[in-house]
Amino acid sequence: MNDGSSTGPVPQPAVAARNLPARVDAVLFDAGGVLLDLDFAYLRRVLSGNEIDVTEEDLARVEARARLEIDRGGESEPALGWRDFFLLVLGRVGVPIARQDRIVDTLWEAHQRVGLWTVAAPGGPATVSRVRQAGMRVAVVSNAEGQVSRDLDVAGYAGLFETVVDSQLVGARKPDPEIFRIALGRLKLAPQNCVYVGDIPRIDVAGARAAGVAPVLVDRHGFHGESDTPRIRELRHLPALLGLPGQVR
Repeated sequence: MNDGSSTGPVPQPAVAARNLPARVDAVLFDAGGVLLDLDFAYLRRVLSGNEIDVTEEDLARVEARARLEIDRGGESEPALGWRDFFLLVLGRVGVPIARQDRIVDTLWEAHQRVGLWTVAAPGGPATVSRVRQAGMRVAVVSNAEGQVSRDLDVAGYAGLFETVVDSQLVGARKPDPEIFRIALGRLKLAPQNCVYVGDIPRIDVAGARAAGVAPVLVDRHGFHGESDTPRIRELRHLPALLGLPGQVR
């Protein structure tokens, strides 16, 4: 498996030039898997308390594989989708079936109380700030459970976004283009000069395109080499893809 250690955008200048707007007025971001990472340190502690020894690095790779399975299989209803996602992760790290439901219940309680996706992606706040400084407007469009604004604030993004569209609060979920239209309506922008940064092709890329927004795919582990979507290995490589000077560390 590719470990995602590349230090720049996935080389594809022709794809980027063909599929990104010549002028970008706004960048819309997904939250989980793009701006926010799962708190792998907390997950590792929960698993250790259940006699499962696994590294944070292994958990990150397994979580990425679970997202890939979501992409290949589609997405179910919000609560069921969330639970199934963690059952995939727990199964892949060797948690016995008899213990999985109890651990998922523990994780769900923590997710509701303090959030599980509360760790900023590498260079995340600096990347969003750099895009804003270039004169582009920034917003979030996320399939979430009603608390994504809180999670973004905890992770260090407080005050950076013009609007945050949480699917639980607006009644529309990606890939339904309606959730993108809600964001664009709040920004009072047409879609053709907007970009959406996501990490699951079947949900994020398809939804953005259905709304007329140009997608960018965060592909940390090189899973989507067949995609015709402009790709970056890490969020901090977005400014370079957009042609902005300087590097985000």
